[in-house]
Amino acid sequence: MHILLFIFYSLLCGYGIVKIPFVRKSGITPVLLLGLFALHVLTGCLHNVIAWRYYPEHGDIWQSFQLSISDRHLLTSQFHQLLADNSRWTYFSHNGIKFVLIILNFFSFDNLYIDTLLFAFPVFLGNIALYRMFRRRFPADPLTAVTVFLLPSTLFWTSCIHREGVLYMSLGFLFYWLDRIFTPAPAAPPPTPAPRNPRRILFATLFFLLIIYFRPVVAALLVPALLAWWWTERPLPRRKALLLAGACTGILVILLSVPHLSAWPVNLLSHQQSEFRDLEGHSRLYLPELDGSWNSVWHVLPAAALNGLFEPLPGSGGQKIYLAFSIELILIWIVVLAAITLHSTHPLKPRLSAPPAIPVLAFSRCCLLFSLSGMLLVGAIVPFAGAIVRYRSLYLPFLLAPCLHSLVHWPPFLRLNQRLAAWLPHPGPIS
Repeated sequence: MHILLFIFYSLLCGYGIVKIPFVRKSGITPVLLLGLFALHVLTGCLHNVIAWRYYPEHGDIWQSFQLSISDRHLLTSQFHQLLADNSRWTYFSHNGIKFVLIILNFFSFDNLYIDTLLFAFPVFLGNIALYRMFRRRFPADPLTAVTVFLLPSTLFWTSCIHREGVLYMSLGFLFYWLDRIFTPAPAAPPPTPAPRNPRRILFATLFFLLIIYFRPVVAALLVPALLAWWWTERPLPRRKALLLAGACTGILVILLSVPHLSAWPVNLLSHQQSEFRDLEGHSRLYLPELDGSWNSVWHVLPAAALNGLFEPLPGSGGQKIYLAFSIELILIWIVVLAAITLHSTHPLKPRLSAPPAIPVLAFSRCCLLFSLSGMLLVGAIVPFAGAIVRYRSLYLPFLLAPCLHSLVHWPPFLRLNQRLAAWLPHPGPIS
C-alpha cells in the first residue's frame, strides 16, 4: 500500500509543480522542473537509507520519526505529558520537526519515505523562490541561480526531514519577499523605494519568525546582513548615518561596561559548545573550549575559522562520504579565490566590463556577511566534521553565489550561461 501511496503523492506533487503559477513563472521548463524535484526527493530517500546504515542509532531523522509516533499517542492519551515535554522554549523549538512529522504521518500512514516526499514539496517551492530571486539579483547568470538546486551538501541536508530543510525554504521565501519590498516601482527612478505592500511585508515577517522558531541564531546572523543590504542599496543621508553610528557606538559601550550584559553572548556560545562537546562522534575535530570569557573567544577563533570554513579536509572525518563534501568545498573556495583575484589583480581588471550595479553589490554584501559569519559561528561551536557539513550547508549557497557571479564575464562561464539560457529563460514578472 505504501508503494501505491508514494506513487499517488508523486503524481500529485508533480501536477502541482507544473501547474502552480508561482513555479511556472520561474521560467524553467516543466520537464526540467520535474527532474529537479525528482532529484530532490530521491536525495532525501537516499539520505534516509544512509542514515539507517551508517549513522549512530540511525541518526536524527529516524529518531525524530519514531518519537513523532510516540508523541502522537501522547497527544490523544497523555496530553499533559506532551505539554511537560515542551515546557521550555528549547524543547519546544527542538521538537518542531517532530510536530511536522506528526502531521505528515497522518497522510503517509507512518512511512518515512512518503513523509520525505511530502516534506520535499514546500521545501522545493522555497528553492524556486530563491532561484527566482537569484535570477533577478544576478542578471544574465542562470549558472549562479541553478546552484540553489544542485549544491551537493545543501541538497543532501535539505532534502531530508531536518530543520535545515525548513530553514532553507524559509530563507528562500524571506529573500524573495524582501527583494520585492526593496525593489523600486518600475516607473520610479532608482532612488525611489518601492510602494509599501502589506502582503509582502506580512509574508517576509512570517518567514523570519519561522526562522526564529527553528534556529534563532540564523535569524540573529540575518539582521546585520539584511541591514548591509538595505543601507548599501539605499544609503542614509550623511547626518542620519552619523547619528545612527553614534547611537550604536553608545549602546555598544553601555553593553560592554555592564558585566552581566557583556558576558551574556559569550556564556551563550559556551553553553552551546558544551552541548556539542558532550556528544559522542567519530569525526571529532580539535576545538579549544569556551569558558565564558572573551579571551577564550579570541583563543578559539583560529580553530573556528579552520573548522567552519575548510573542514572536512580530504582524508579527515573518518567516513568516505566526507570526501565528496571536501571536494565540493575545495571547488567553492577555488571560485572564491578566482573572484578575489579577478578584483584585485591588475592584469585581470580590464576583463571586467563595468562595476557591479548597486542592487548586485548590495545583495552580494548581504550574502557574504551572512554566509561567512554563519560558517565561522558553526566552526566555533561544533567539534564534529559531519555536523559542520550539516549546519554549514545553509550558508554555502550564499557564499558561492556572489563569487560565481563576479566571474560571469570569463569566457568559459559566459559560454555556459549562454547554453543554460535556453533551458533556464528569465523568470516571469514580479508576483
